[in-house]
Amino acid sequence: MIILKILAFAFLLAGFGMVFGAKNLVRKFNMDEKARCNFEHEMDEEELKQYKFNKAAVNTKMMGMLVALPGLILILIAFK
Repeated sequence: MIILKILAFAFLLAGFGMVFGAKNLVRKFNMDEKARCNFEHEMDEEELKQYKFNKAAVNTKMMGMLVALPGLILILIAFK
């Protein structure tokens, strides 16, 4: 049972670390350059750059929550 608790907190820390550090991760790994935009011709350069940055940050936060989800489930199981 102790192993489940350790795994749960490891997943939670990793996931919430990704959520809270999403903007720093996007800047460090240049994820905004890889983001796609289907309506680039409707925006000017600054709006497009901001849109891609926000889209990459939201995607990183969603991935962080998906990483934290198994930790939340394991907490429900371990602390039953």
